[in-house]
Amino acid sequence: MKNIKTLGKVLGVALLAVVAVLAVLTYWHPGTRTLKTTTVTTTNRRSTVRLVALGDSLTQGVGDQKNHGGYTGRIKTMVHQQDKVKVIMHNYGLAGDRSDQIEKRLVNSTEQQKQVRQAQAITLTVGGNDLLQTLTKNVTINQQSRLDRQLDQAERAYGQKLQSLLSTIRRYNGKAPIFLYSIYNPIYVYFANLDQITNAVDDWNAVTVKTAKRCQSLYVVDINRDLSVGQFRSVTQQAKLKRAAQKSNDGQLSTESFQKQILATDANKELNNYLSPADHFHPNAKGYRLMTQKLFEQMQAHQQWLKK
Repeated sequence: MKNIKTLGKVLGVALLAVVAVLAVLTYWHPGTRTLKTTTVTTTNRRSTVRLVALGDSLTQGVGDQKNHGGYTGRIKTMVHQQDKVKVIMHNYGLAGDRSDQIEKRLVNSTEQQKQVRQAQAITLTVGGNDLLQTLTKNVTINQQSRLDRQLDQAERAYGQKLQSLLSTIRRYNGKAPIFLYSIYNPIYVYFANLDQITNAVDDWNAVTVKTAKRCQSLYVVDINRDLSVGQFRSVTQQAKLKRAAQKSNDGQLSTESFQKQILATDANKELNNYLSPADHFHPNAKGYRLMTQKLFEQMQAHQQWLKK
C-alpha cells in the first residue's frame, strides 16, 4: 500500500527502533460506516440484553483508574439507563492478544462460545497488537526494499487473520451485530509533526474497514482521531502542537527522543488528557468514557440487538 511504503521510506529503522521500546508497554492501541438510524418501540424491546466483549487490553479495561471495567462496564450502565433494559455483560478481553490469539481463545473455550451464541450484540477491540508485532519483528531490517515488502505482506496477513476471526465469531452467532473499534496513535501528541506515524495507523485501519465490509451487520466504532489528538482538536491547537514537537525532536523519531518525551515523563503526567499517565498508551477513565459514548451512538443507530 502506498502509505505503508511512504512510512518505510521516511522513518525506516528509526521508527522500528522506537517500536521496540513500545513493545515493553505492550500496546499500540482506528473508519466508520453509518446506516439509517432505527428506533425500536417499547413493545418490541427485549427486557434483557446479553452483550459479549472480545478483544485485547482495551476490552479488558487496562488504564481505567476508576476500575469501572473500561468501556464494557460503562456501556452496560449506559444501555441499562438509557434503554431501560437489564444488561448482562461478559468480558473476554485479554491484554496483549493479537487477532489470532483472540480467535484461538474463542475456539478453545466452550464458555465463550456459549455466551457468543446467546449474545444480542458483540463488541471487539483488535489490531493494535498485530501492528506492534509486525514492527518489532522487522526492527533489524536495514534494506529498504526488503522492509517495504515485509510491511506489505504483514498488512495482507492481518486482513486474512481478521477475516478468520470474524468468520469464527459468525460461526457461533450469525445474526448479532458486531461493533468493532478502530485503533489509534497513542504517541501523536508527542510526535505530531511526524505524519508517517499517523499514516501507519490509518493504513492499518483501512485494512480493518475493508475486511469489515465483508461481514454482515458489522459496524466500525471510530476512535482514531479522538484518542490520538486528545484535547488538541482545533487546527490552531494542532499546529501549535506540531511546532512544539518539531522543536523538541527536530523531525526525527529515535529511541532517545522517545524516552525523553514520554518514558521520562512524570508518572502523574500525560500530555493527552484521554490517556493513562501510567503507561501513556491506554485510555484513562476519560478515554474510556469517550469510547463508551462512541459505541453507544453506533448501538443506537443500529438497534437490531434490542429487538425481540
